[in-house]
Amino acid sequence: MSVTIYTLKIKELCVVLGSINVNINDNKMVQICLGRLTQQLGPIRSAIHARENSPSFFDLGSILLVKENHVR
Repeated sequence: MSVTIYTLKIKELCVVLGSINVNINDNKMVQICLGRLTQQLGPIRSAIHARENSPSFFDLGSILLVKENHVR
């Protein structure tokens, strides 16, 4: 599954959960996304966790997309 589809699915699920009053904040979306990366993108997880400030979910999607394109 591509990073674009993966991040869209996470966002869609969070919107659906929000419709039933289960709010998932941006930081939690980042953690969900990082926790389920493929082996090829997995090393990004360590780099993100090493940062002082976690990226936004939008920024994480961009970071992963660049890495995905580099891996191809």
